[in-house]
Amino acid sequence: MPYNGAVARVARLPERVEPRYLAEREARLCGQLSLARMERLAASLCDGEGTVFIDLLFEKDEQGRDMAVGHVTARLPVRCQRCLEAMEIAIATAVCLAFTDAEAPPPDGYDTVPLVGDTISLSDLVEDELMLALPMAPMHEDCPVGVWRRYLENRAPSEAPRKPFAALARIRRPAG
Repeated sequence: MPYNGAVARVARLPERVEPRYLAEREARLCGQLSLARMERLAASLCDGEGTVFIDLLFEKDEQGRDMAVGHVTARLPVRCQRCLEAMEIAIATAVCLAFTDAEAPPPDGYDTVPLVGDTISLSDLVEDELMLALPMAPMHEDCPVGVWRRYLENRAPSEAPRKPFAALARIRRPAG
């Protein structure tokens, strides 16, 4: 789908946008948002430093529904769930949204965004897309020496292997 609308390239994107207004003008928003504005996502991150790049085209479909298509990209600082070391993952996700104030089903391939009022938080919208794209358990492909490996190396080797069920052999009686 080609971008043919007016482009709003701003150094600082607004906190709230009016999807209907933008869709009527086929406006395109390109810019950056700070991760610090996304409090819900912060719980999954090592720190709130970083930038999210967005490119969204607002338009109306054949039925007159307000839509937004584009993409969101970011490099997110997360903790590897295998070695517990900090790492950075690249997120690049396509955005296909249908804005509605009713319970109407969205067109195929689009997610519904309910509108309460005329405006919506742009950072909340982008934060939702990033949270959906975030892996459930981020991990390095090849973990560096991490917490688990250091634990194994620093552990004192035992003289004899531990046999947790050895006590059961003493109380077991032969069948007779």
